[in-house]
Amino acid sequence: MASLNMSLFYVFTHSFTLWPDAYDCPEGLDQSEEKWPILGSYLIVSGIVFLILYLPSFFVIIRFKSRTPAFQLMLILVVFDFTNLIINSLITGILALTGTSFCQYPRFFFIVGAIAVGAWFGDCLACVLLAIERCVEVNSNFLFAFIFGRRVFYFVTIILIVYAIYGMVFTVPVIFTPEFGSYFYDPMVGKDPKMYHNLSHAFNNSSVAVLTTLLYFYLCSYLIFKFGYSTSMWLYKSKRQIILQGVVLCFFHGVTGIIHAYMQYFYSPSWMIVLAQIVWQWSNGCLSIVYLTLNRTVRNAVIKMLIPKKIRLRHGWHIGADEHVALEKAVNNATSGVNAVACTVGIKFNNYFQN
Repeated sequence: MASLNMSLFYVFTHSFTLWPDAYDCPEGLDQSEEKWPILGSYLIVSGIVFLILYLPSFFVIIRFKSRTPAFQLMLILVVFDFTNLIINSLITGILALTGTSFCQYPRFFFIVGAIAVGAWFGDCLACVLLAIERCVEVNSNFLFAFIFGRRVFYFVTIILIVYAIYGMVFTVPVIFTPEFGSYFYDPMVGKDPKMYHNLSHAFNNSSVAVLTTLLYFYLCSYLIFKFGYSTSMWLYKSKRQIILQGVVLCFFHGVTGIIHAYMQYFYSPSWMIVLAQIVWQWSNGCLSIVYLTLNRTVRNAVIKMLIPKKIRLRHGWHIGADEHVALEKAVNNATSGVNAVACTVGIKFNNYFQN
């Protein structure tokens, strides 16, 4: 019951007031207002870069209007990542720069922390589902392939949203602490620190670390041992990109989950706390880079959206199957025309036109 009183549910049902037994700031309390100029500046600048890189992919995914589970999960991930980046980069960077403490703006700190937990819960479950979907893509007989059926996936999406809402509304939020430049459940207001804990968060973090590792290990091993060495350059590149995407997602989400779960219950040096904050940011920002570098479909669509076709054709940038087919047809027509002329003068130009 105490944990529910320390949740956003209590705030909603008590005229937007925090539970005084846990979050009341005593008069004369000297909270640390330590400033982190380097960390704060880094978080703001890098957060803006991640958000800018994410925008083209976000618009492309929306324009696809695809009902396939993969694109729906990618869109959901973008929404959760955007939310987390605004919190763990922009808001956190400003708070770190100014050294603002909980007792100055308790409701703001509390609500931001609750949203962060909810977005993190949803992001973790979406990442696990995306890992399962990747496994189904390479092996249609995968154990959990049934959850991506149209009717079943509709309920899976509802569960995903409900899980994020549960994390935001019904669990204990994290509170930014300027003394450490990161987030903890204890708001540092002189209460017993043992009363501030979130078992759901610990379970979520442990689960995402284990499940993503197992799923992407299965995916990588299946691709390596099932297909082995292939002389097909397309298959080789596709396999490499799928494996790299899996490694990147698994690494950042797994490390973030483990470190944050550890530092909430055990002593952690300052370097580990700062590392946890940066890795959390990268767990939400890395997809903006992955989409533009390792996801061929999204990358090509972004290039088509940002660079006009005339400019691309002028520089020989043929994006997508349709443009490559048009190029081959044009080359073949040109070759046929030149060969017909060459026959009349006894010259063969075939060697000058290579597809």
